[in-house]
Amino acid sequence: MNTAEMDIDIEPFVTIDPNVKRTVMRPGSHSQTTTTITFENSKPQPFKQNRTGFVHDERLRFHADLIQSDFHPEDPRRITSVAKVLEQYKCTEQLVKIPARIATKEEICLVHSDKHWCEVEKTAVMKFDQIIEAMDKYDSIYLNNDSAFCARLACGGVIELCKVVMQGTVTNGFANVRPPGHHAEPEEAMGFCLFNNVAVAAQCLKKHYKVDKILIVDWDVHHGNGTQKAFYDDPDVVYCSIHRYENGDFYPGSEQANYTHTGSGAAKGRNINIPWSRAGMDDNDYIYVFDKIVMPIADEFAPDIVIVSAGFDAAAGDSIGENYVTPKAFGHMTHRLKTLANGKLVLVLEGGYNIDSMSLCALSCVRVLLGEAPESLPPMKPSKDCIETVHNVIHVQSRYWNSLAPKYFEISDGMKRSYTVAGVL
Repeated sequence: MNTAEMDIDIEPFVTIDPNVKRTVMRPGSHSQTTTTITFENSKPQPFKQNRTGFVHDERLRFHADLIQSDFHPEDPRRITSVAKVLEQYKCTEQLVKIPARIATKEEICLVHSDKHWCEVEKTAVMKFDQIIEAMDKYDSIYLNNDSAFCARLACGGVIELCKVVMQGTVTNGFANVRPPGHHAEPEEAMGFCLFNNVAVAAQCLKKHYKVDKILIVDWDVHHGNGTQKAFYDDPDVVYCSIHRYENGDFYPGSEQANYTHTGSGAAKGRNINIPWSRAGMDDNDYIYVFDKIVMPIADEFAPDIVIVSAGFDAAAGDSIGENYVTPKAFGHMTHRLKTLANGKLVLVLEGGYNIDSMSLCALSCVRVLLGEAPESLPPMKPSKDCIETVHNVIHVQSRYWNSLAPKYFEISDGMKRSYTVAGVL
């Protein structure tokens, strides 16, 4: 029996019930909307400022490495740990459970080629030796007979969460899904990613919900090469990635992750790469980048919805990312993004390979989504390498964004001062 067909009893958090109605005032709105909510297996708790959707399905653990004796970094237990931490800190009783579903071929092929779809799907019926042979064709991919099912379930869960946020059923949401997606390119699976969950959901919003402007922020420590490729010539989508680059030596190892790659045609300036030159970046650097680049561009773009490729491999304690971003900083970045698009914000799990630290980072983000204020941070002192990166990005992107014009760029301590426009740029 294929494990994808097994019946799994998953305890619900909060579900939508067509027979019970509550009236909820939307933040920032003067009108009331009627929404249906019922609580199962928990005592009713008052919602905080926001109503937050949550996608979690334990069947996503079926995608697992067949041949490694040690645990693979993209460990199936990652999503279980996140769910348990949210329950431990009393968040789950306030979350609206959004059931995951299987994404259709039509939906996935809004981003991926028919050939790629077929290659992933046929792994469901392969024998063991065929799966091993198929894995050898890809860059950093493991497979089993349930991988295609899990990839479609993760993708469908993200689509559903984005849909209910756009419809106003919930204010925002967190998709606790795997396998991750942002490395998956239209023609190729790579980097633990089979289908590009965020890109597919964004294309579904554009096609089926007539969403005009989508902002995708990717704070995973790796560049989301698949997402960049999916929208590189699309003026309706701004893709902003903060990642380790190191002259193209850090995974995925492409020069296209550099700040000089800004989009093509009518989408010039819609692709914003913020490439770190080294490991060891911390809260100071990430918050500075948000204040100087991410939020000015986001405010100017004025998106209809914000989707975050929320990888937590830049977190302190992650041996792959080797950065030092704390849960507090992830909470602050989430808080800033909540000010956009009337609060329509969806976080989608990507990487994060220290299970303890990534779970606490996810907790910090979910608390902010629910309406809590982020924990306070000390005054920011960005590193010289951070300031240099910001300088380089603004030099290129100020051609396309008025908010990054030189008069808006404050020179910080540690940067060489210049009194000419050419010197600032």
